[in-house]
Amino acid sequence: MTVQQRAKVFKALGHPARLAMVERLGNGECCVCILMEMPELPKLSGPTISQHLLVLKNAGIVADEKRGQRVYYRLLMPCVANISLCVKEHSTA
Repeated sequence: MTVQQRAKVFKALGHPARLAMVERLGNGECCVCILMEMPELPKLSGPTISQHLLVLKNAGIVADEKRGQRVYYRLLMPCVANISLCVKEHSTA
């Protein structure tokens, strides 16, 4: 993976909603309906969450799989959830 591709991953993680989604996906796959219930994503519509997931998918962070009427998302890079939690644990702010 080139530096430019790695930068795309970090850029995709640069939005609070996407970071919260990655942290949640670190616990296992889920669909948009589950992400909509997250307290960290107040008042985000299903289409808005789907757009954020598309950014994560285009960066190679998540993959999706359609099952019936729902699309389930899972992390392709579990390490990104660990990076986020590491920063959270070591934050001084």
